[in-house]
Formats: sequence, C-alpha cells, structure tokens
Amino acid sequence: MSYQPDPLAQAWNDDAMPCAVIDIQTELRFWERTYARQAFHRPGTSFRHYVPTLKFAYDIYLLSRRCSLQELLPALPARYEAAVGRGARLEWSWASAVIARVWERLNAPLEEDPPLFEPITVTALDERAVL
Repeated sequence: MSYQPDPLAQAWNDDAMPCAVIDIQTELRFWERTYARQAFHRPGTSFRHYVPTLKFAYDIYLLSRRCSLQELLPALPARYEAAVGRGARLEWSWASAVIARVWERLNAPLEEDPPLFEPITVTALDERAVL
C-alpha cells in the first residue's frame, strides 16, 4: 500500500505552525529559582503570588506568539482580569512587568538565560563497577 499525500492538506511551514510547546513545570522551576533576582520582584512577595501571572503570560505567548507583545498590550489588561481570579491577580503595572520578562525570555537566544537544567558532571568510572 503506497502513501498518497492529501492534496487538501496544507504544507507544514513555520508560518502555518499551529503552536509551540513549553514545558510549564520546567519553566516554573526556573522562575522559582530566579524570581527573587528579577526586576519585577518585590521583596517579601513569595513565589506563589507570581505563578498565576506567569501561567497567564505563557498562555498568551502560545496563543499569540506571531504577534509582538506591543501589539497585544492594549487588550491584555482586560484579558488578564478575565483570566486570573481577583485574589490571584497582581496589580496590572506589576503583572505587565512579569509578562514582559516571560516574553523576553521566550524570545531571547538560548545563551542569554541560565540553563534550565544543571549540567551533568561526568566522573571517572571504575570499569569493575560497570561490569
């Protein structure tokens, strides 16, 4: 049986790519380790207060990643208010700083942010231990 391509199927290219994938758990671990050093951090504010806004920022990025953040900014305060519960929301000026930093991280060359994982340290192995 030979494979015949569907003539109606769109060619896969970067412009037609439906979405990107982000490992949100890994990203949240990154932010938990670094939030206190971020420009948006307010002393005395625990990481859990940032989580709903961080998740919102990732959702918006995935849904609108073909747009610039500047294009989206006029509509974001209302979307943020609708998406994040009153008790979990940061004030908008603070939330927008968090969102901007997430977008900056996602759009930056990989070399600009610390690695997501600790580098693996290779040690000399005793061949007898392997056998």
